[in-house]
Amino acid sequence: MKARPEFHCWIVFIALCAGAQTTPSSELEKLLNTGSQFSQQGDYQHAIPLLTEAIHLAPHDPSANYFLGVVLLQSGHISDAIGPLRIAANADPVNEAAEGTLGDAEMELKDFASAAEAFQSAVTRSPDSEQVLVWWTGFSLERYRTLTFSLRASAKGRAALLLVAASAPTTTLTTRESLLKQAVALNPGLGGVWGELGIAQAELGKQAEAEISLKAAQQQNPTASSTLELEALVDAAHGHWSDAEKKLITLSERSAVAVSRFLAAWPHTLLPDFQTNGALWQCLRIGSQPCILKPVISLQTNMSPAADLFEEARWEQLAAMPSPPFQNSQEWFWRGVAFAELDDCSRAIPALERGLSFGAQAAAASLTTCYEAGALHTADRLKTLGKDSSVHQIRGDILLSIHLDPTRAALEYKEALKLKPKDPALLEKLAETYFSLGEMATARQNAQEALQQNPHRRQLLRLMANIAMSERDYSIALTFLDQLRQMQPRDGWTLVQQATAYAQTGRTEDAVNRLTAALAAGYPDERGALHALLAAQLRKLGREQEANEASHEAVKMADSFQQQTENKPEDHP
Repeated sequence: MKARPEFHCWIVFIALCAGAQTTPSSELEKLLNTGSQFSQQGDYQHAIPLLTEAIHLAPHDPSANYFLGVVLLQSGHISDAIGPLRIAANADPVNEAAEGTLGDAEMELKDFASAAEAFQSAVTRSPDSEQVLVWWTGFSLERYRTLTFSLRASAKGRAALLLVAASAPTTTLTTRESLLKQAVALNPGLGGVWGELGIAQAELGKQAEAEISLKAAQQQNPTASSTLELEALVDAAHGHWSDAEKKLITLSERSAVAVSRFLAAWPHTLLPDFQTNGALWQCLRIGSQPCILKPVISLQTNMSPAADLFEEARWEQLAAMPSPPFQNSQEWFWRGVAFAELDDCSRAIPALERGLSFGAQAAAASLTTCYEAGALHTADRLKTLGKDSSVHQIRGDILLSIHLDPTRAALEYKEALKLKPKDPALLEKLAETYFSLGEMATARQNAQEALQQNPHRRQLLRLMANIAMSERDYSIALTFLDQLRQMQPRDGWTLVQQATAYAQTGRTEDAVNRLTAALAAGYPDERGALHALLAAQLRKLGREQEANEASHEAVKMADSFQQQTENKPEDHP
């Protein structure tokens, strides 16, 4: 799923950028016009030299940088596209097209932290822009979908999702306990899960079960805030009010936000009688306003190591630390968790994306929460702005990505099309939805209608190729794949699909050539399926030694993938 349309009206864009620069020279204008014409035709081989020459004439010209960036992106030179797109995106006046395209380029490079920052910057600069809000939501839901599918693939990932779902404000106590029990069953070593389960049990009045969970929490995570919170609840249940208050004060020294949230949910069944004095208990009895605890000692002013701050859940202090180097995944993870705990998803998202390699399932699960919240907030914002077509579009995207309901998603896209007839982006979404439902004829009809308006849109060409491949109409598939390869000769997906079609139609040598090129360029083959296909095709050509080598590599990759699946890393506490 792309975050925004791949092409925008070049003439409109030139008009928008005209106010940000002096009138272009006739030579520059000629280069831009000719280059953009080649680009619209998908002829990047001729467009790139012309637009590169335009950049040499005017290195900071927004239009020239935007045009070149788009062409480089569409022709597969993604890394080269970043520089010119960033110049165009940062230009004044605001250039929404460049900001969206920059985000797309960074997505293609899997630099999701930078992509998130690009889209967030666009929203900050153009908070009421319908297109910008739709782009940001598209990115958010694509990341939500990818991360969720990845987490659902393992027991530890599912446990992390359950832990996050249990913490949602709208989750009832009974449901919360059920979700946490499932999380414990899937991954008993998940950081903080026993404390959270015990808290839910204590709030439900299940004292014996809460104390069993407390013992497990004290063994697994003795210094975790959830363990300390559960200890306070258990102390209160035994009437040890002084001990309970001391633990709450300790929690307040760690994070004022966290202890305030905890006290807001403090059960009224665990309050002392009126003979027990204390401002805290009096405040909790009244319950009409937030209760604030004053720490015995002032909050630390000298910064402790980030690891210590994270261990003790000192979220405010951790968030206030200077940003770590980009390559320090560990500290970015800690920082991202702190922002998420402080309900600051705008800063949590880039931080957690940079910490994903360290934070594993915990970071991914927190990201899904922030991305989902962002998408829902944007839908509400667009509704307030009266952008009904985009509201239906985003509702469809949410149904597709979050609720996995393509049937209802299709209905929303149809409602959006009533307000924006023949919109190519909506037609594409509808076509993809019908493809997922297995309704190939309807999917093809909508894709063809969209292609009539944008015959060089890669995503549509891919979809048409996929439809033909699913119906085993390989000759039709190859016509679309040939178009894609002309636009991006090095694109691995296209090479692999061509190889598959050639293998099915007896063009064995062509299949080998395409597979060899794709694998040599680093196309992923985690399970070894492509190497196995290559081995089969090589045997048909009588190239036994090469076939054996490819077959051996396929087995090795399959075994490695199996081992990695069975030994997923634990969540960090």
